[in-house]
Amino acid sequence: MLRGGRRSGVQTMKSPIALTACLLSALHGVAVAEPADARYARPGRLVPAGDGARLNLYCTGSGSPTVVFESGWEDWSPAWATVQPRIAQWTRVCSYDRAGAGFSDPGPMPRTSVRIADELHAALHNAGIEGPYLLVGHAFGGDCVRTFADRYMPEVAGMVLEDADPTDLEPKEMQEEDHRGEVKIIQQLRECRDAVAGGKPLPMQPARPGQPARSCAQQFFRGLPEAAWSPELNAKLLELAQTKVAMYDAYLSEMEQVPWDEKYLVEHRVSLGSRPIRVLTTRNHAVGHLPATPNVDPKHLEYERQIEQAQARWLDLSTNARQIFTRNSSEYIQFDEPETLLDAIRDTFTAGTGFRDCAECPEMVVLPAGRFMMGSTPAEQGWAATHGASAGAVADEAPQHAVALRSFALARYDVTRAEYAAFARETRLARNDGCGKDSFKWTKDRDRTWQHPGFEQTDRDPVVCVSWHEARAYASWLNGKLHSNVYRLPSEAEWEYAARAGTTSRFWWGDDDRAADFAWFVGNSGGRTQPVGAKPANAFGLYDMAGDVWQWTDDCYTETYASAPAPGCMRVDRGGTWLYPSWLLRPATRERNPPEFRDAIMGFRVARTLP
Repeated sequence: MLRGGRRSGVQTMKSPIALTACLLSALHGVAVAEPADARYARPGRLVPAGDGARLNLYCTGSGSPTVVFESGWEDWSPAWATVQPRIAQWTRVCSYDRAGAGFSDPGPMPRTSVRIADELHAALHNAGIEGPYLLVGHAFGGDCVRTFADRYMPEVAGMVLEDADPTDLEPKEMQEEDHRGEVKIIQQLRECRDAVAGGKPLPMQPARPGQPARSCAQQFFRGLPEAAWSPELNAKLLELAQTKVAMYDAYLSEMEQVPWDEKYLVEHRVSLGSRPIRVLTTRNHAVGHLPATPNVDPKHLEYERQIEQAQARWLDLSTNARQIFTRNSSEYIQFDEPETLLDAIRDTFTAGTGFRDCAECPEMVVLPAGRFMMGSTPAEQGWAATHGASAGAVADEAPQHAVALRSFALARYDVTRAEYAAFARETRLARNDGCGKDSFKWTKDRDRTWQHPGFEQTDRDPVVCVSWHEARAYASWLNGKLHSNVYRLPSEAEWEYAARAGTTSRFWWGDDDRAADFAWFVGNSGGRTQPVGAKPANAFGLYDMAGDVWQWTDDCYTETYASAPAPGCMRVDRGGTWLYPSWLLRPATRERNPPEFRDAIMGFRVARTLP
């Protein structure tokens, strides 16, 4: 059991450095630049976590998905001081202090991984940090991010497990040994807590072979002071460790709840679908500092072999999973091999990375290569038939079949009025011959156009009243700007793969019909389109893949996936609309229309072929 620098029964290797007041007083009165890690020596943003406590967040950079760091046991946000600034150069990244730790308020007891995950989720939303999130969990933090993913899967883009604790997947005898060791750790920490609370001298920690003596206050992280941090930060962390009783209470409860957490994870082992998982394995689990010579004790080597195998079992949780081995790192990869951690995070961004090819081009999102089951099961079709569909209306979703796709890019949003207007101006697009208003009866109203669809729109609303031919012309216009042939409409399979974003449920957010929280449809649209991006993105970072407007695909319609296209080639559109009921918001739902069809419920987004 790795808890941010210790495992029961194994001596960790922390080498404290004497921290003296002279390091700070020498700077008094001298104009010097603030240390790069100084932000962690003072509170960041204190955000309500939904249960009366406020969590201390440090969020920097911009972009999506947001990288969220979860620290190990007896660690908090400074654990990421060496890597957070680098990640902030290319996306948004948040570190935080769990309730009771660092600058965060105490939280309710007991401190289970479920409570920790729920508090983090509430704090992120209260801070306006919406998903999708790429979760990075170190040591005990791995339990917390796995729990977060179970409870909030639609908002999770992927996961990086940095030498995380796989105790729930270890052999039973190893688990029992870990739990016996945790009892000793709890006893030692309680003695420290009582000394801090009583204002008494802090007890010394158990002796470690070849290591200097250390007090209770020096046990946090991999040992305080930490050589990688500035004197200012070390001084503040030692001050907290010497005075904050609530921090000891929080860590005591976290350790006491570990068996409960592990039981929860066993009972809630859920697939991440095609969301990326990167498992970083050091073969130095529970080693805070590398020894001068490798530890070749047979018992230690067998322990590390079992940890490696247990961590490898996480690879079954995703079709896009890799185990990455460090070259020569302690459990703190962010200190010893930061590039390995950064590369793993960048690797997950192959999926969800946004880019624009030109100023007028829509923002595109890179989707990973993957395999998925296209269509719906008989059970899902039966569900739809009891929620408003006819049996015939969903028969074209069969047979369900496996599809493998290369990596490609898809527009993050439906093409907006503003984006389409740039195309219309440059191409001098003539006024079309009208647009329908509801698709139930296709009668062209010559007074309705993409500029005047019959209701008010903003420039951020999805463009409507656009035929399949006009959508293709827009893609050709983009290609002309790039002197290429990469932009196009998505295939039907690409669209469904993107809409599912690794899920296998009826809707991308789950099997429950919580449509109002995730999509615009007849029940909440107000009888018109709504600006793109107002509802949460799916795990691929794509917005409005369900609802708002139907979206053209490039493919001809077939009555089933096993039949040939009908004569005349009706074109497939997907996604549901502001005018239709919620059962149509399922990724498997198929519609078709003539390619010249225009309507106030019909829009599109473009795809892009990648090298």
